[in-house]
Amino acid sequence: MQNTNLSISEAINLLEQHDFKVKFEGGIILKMPHISISDIENDNITKKKQDKLGLLRKEIAYLQRPEKEKLLRLIIFELFHSGYLDKNKSIIDIGCWIADNAIPWSLLMNKNSVVHAIDPSEENLNFGKNIADLNDCKNINWVKAVCSEEVGEHLSFKGNIEHANFKNANNEKETTHISNNLDNIINCSQYKSISLIHADVEGFEEKTLRGAKNIIEKEKPVILFEQHISSDKTKDLIEYIKDFDYDTFMINEILPGCQPDCRNFISFDKKKGVPKLPKIINSQGRQMNIFFACLGEALIPVN
Repeated sequence: MQNTNLSISEAINLLEQHDFKVKFEGGIILKMPHISISDIENDNITKKKQDKLGLLRKEIAYLQRPEKEKLLRLIIFELFHSGYLDKNKSIIDIGCWIADNAIPWSLLMNKNSVVHAIDPSEENLNFGKNIADLNDCKNINWVKAVCSEEVGEHLSFKGNIEHANFKNANNEKETTHISNNLDNIINCSQYKSISLIHADVEGFEEKTLRGAKNIIEKEKPVILFEQHISSDKTKDLIEYIKDFDYDTFMINEILPGCQPDCRNFISFDKKKGVPKLPKIINSQGRQMNIFFACLGEALIPVN
C-alpha cells in the first residue's frame, strides 16, 4: 500500500486484530468502518477500487494516530481534565485531515460546544464525517476551506489536496482556491466562543493565525501550532502571538515519521497563566512512546 510498508492483506489483518477500533487518550474508543480483502479485490470498477484503497490507507493512519504526537495529545487531554480548557467553549481544528484530533476532542467537550473541523479536502472531511457518524459524534462543524490572513486571497498548492502545501498564487491562472479566514468562519457560526485553536496547515500557520486576529483578541484561546523550524518563519509567528500578550512553549517531543525539524508549539494567555502539567521523567519516555527533543519538562519556554 502507498504510504505504508503493509500489503493490502497485512493492513486488513492489522485492522481485524484491533476489531476495527482505535483507543485514544482518556479511554476514548472509536469504531472504524469494516472493510475486507474481497471488498477491494472483487471490485472491477477502477474508481470504486481506488476509493476503497484510499479508505484502507486512511483507516491504517487512523489506527496509528494515538501513538503519534503522543505528548501533544496527553497535554490537551490534561488541559481538559484539569478544567484549564472550558468544555463549554468550542475548538478550531484547522488542517483537521482525517479528524484524528477533532473527533476525540469533541468527546471531551459538552454538547453545547463544537469542534470547527476545517480542511480543504472533501475526501478528508468525508472520512471524518463517516467516523463521527459511526460513533454518534454530533458536535462537529465540518468546514471545507483554505484559510489565510484575508478573505478572497488567490491561492495555489503543491502536492495532494489531502495533504497540501498552499501559497499565494502569482496570477489567476495559478489559482486553485480562494481563501476564507478564521475570523469570518467563526463570525458566521453560532459557536463563537473559542477555547483552543489548533493549526496544522503545512507551513501556512502564520497566515492562517493572522486571519484569526479578532478571535485571539476577544477569546484568548490556547493556540497550538506545528512548525518546521528549519524552513518556516517560526520566530515571526511567535512574535505575532506574543503581541497579544502570550507566552509560547515548544512541546518537548520529536515527531517520528515527520521531518527532523518538525515541532509543535503551544501558546498561553499570560493573564491566565501556564497550566500545571504532571511532572515527566525523560528516561521513561520510550515506555510511553514519547521521544523527547531535549532534557526538561513537557513544555520548553521559547525566548
